[in-house]
Amino acid sequence: MADKADIIVICGPTATGKTALSVALAKLLDGEVVSADSMQIYKGLRVGTAQATPEEMKGVPHHLVGFLPPEERFSVADYVRHAGECIAQITARGRVPIVAGGTGLYISSLVNGIDFTPDKADPAVRARLETELTEQGIGPLYARLQQVDPECAAKLHPNNHGRVLRALEREKLLKLETDEGGNMLVHIL
Repeated sequence: MADKADIIVICGPTATGKTALSVALAKLLDGEVVSADSMQIYKGLRVGTAQATPEEMKGVPHHLVGFLPPEERFSVADYVRHAGECIAQITARGRVPIVAGGTGLYISSLVNGIDFTPDKADPAVRARLETELTEQGIGPLYARLQQVDPECAAKLHPNNHGRVLRALEREKLLKLETDEGGNMLVHIL
């Protein structure tokens, strides 16, 4: 992906002129627009999402607009990966990438370099925790999380079963040790 300094970002709510501004800047700076709208990625939703018309685009290339069937899932991690690829390609062509849209999570994750690399997971650990949940309920699992990671437990509601299980799953995949100097060492198993 291009450096942050190489990206122009226009963010704001619907109908505030982001499209017109991004197109004007693209014309002025020889740029291309990368959409940062979580709904405009879908095909066939032009009216309901206020997708720019070809007339509004004025010949400026727009990326990540209307490319995905509405029944497909698309996460912020997917957006960061796709937008990063678009930005790299635009920069490689010697053009200026202009990220424009109203989905703040997309934009902040992209410009802040949030890493969505999946954690190392062990399906056997998850299956065992799900069995415990079914047999014993959330109480004992949440109590275990409070023991092993009280800071994490304090941030999670016990009824958020998925996150409680994920926190315990991560804990099971880590080995904590202390070295001679008293420093905490974390080993991913």
